[in-house]
Amino acid sequence: MKVFLAAILLVGICVLLLSVGILFKRGFPQYDVGSNEKLKARGITCYREEDERLHRRRVCSGNFSDACADCTLYKTNK
Repeated sequence: MKVFLAAILLVGICVLLLSVGILFKRGFPQYDVGSNEKLKARGITCYREEDERLHRRRVCSGNFSDACADCTLYKTNK
């Protein structure tokens, strides 16, 4: 029983010290890709931003060949 109480006390002290370190010194680490400055500096973006970038409507400038005339991927300026 004494070993169990000592283990509970030790775990409690560790949790208290870790929470003091997080709350008063460094703050919480930023794991969210959209708000992490270090990931943005490396060019890593959030999946929602990447998906939005990939699915934007593209407009064709009209300088396509006859092979592309029936393409529906790009919206034409006509």
